[in-house]
Formats: sequence, C-alpha cells, structure tokens
Amino acid sequence: MKRTQVAALLAGAALGLTGITAAVVLSRKEGRDAARRLIEKGRPVAEQAKVFGGKAARTAVEQYQVVAPKAIETFNTLREQAPHAAEAISAKLPSIGLNGKKEPAEVTA
Repeated sequence: MKRTQVAALLAGAALGLTGITAAVVLSRKEGRDAARRLIEKGRPVAEQAKVFGGKAARTAVEQYQVVAPKAIETFNTLREQAPHAAEAISAKLPSIGLNGKKEPAEVTA
C-alpha cells in the first residue's frame, strides 16, 4: 500500500470513530431525556401500585389471622381422630389385607 492509501484509510477510520462517538453521545442524552419523561409519567402508577400493595398485604394478614386458628384446630382434630379411623378401616379389611392375621392391628399415634 502506498502512503496516500494508508493516510486515507486512517482518515476514514478517524472520521468513522468521530461519527460513532457523536452518535453515542447524542443517543445517551436523548435516552436520558426519554427516561426522565417516562419516569415522570410512571410516578402516579408506581404510587398507586405501592398503595394497592400495602392494602393487599394488610388484607392477607387479616385473613391469615382469621383462618390460621381454624386450620390449626381442624388439623389437631383430624390428628386425634386418625388412630380411631385407621383401626376402623383395618377392622373392615379382609384377613388377606392383614397379612394373614385374624385380628385388626392396633394403631397408636
């Protein structure tokens, strides 16, 4: 390559890099401006979402405080009845289901 060709290539590369740099700077400024406008538009929606989220959390806590004791009571009742139910079921099974034993198995909790 001749010197003039190398110089032309370097000048073209420098001009291209300058153009790319200018485009990036302009796009960043425009991007920042667009982001500011978008954030300003989104603030009321974000505040509404925050209020709604707080209400949903309070409602969930209130419902949990009502339902949890009932669920615990039901669980404890079922746990107390489980041995009696297991004995009743095993008494009705045929002797084959009891591994050849004639009497039902005792179940203790």
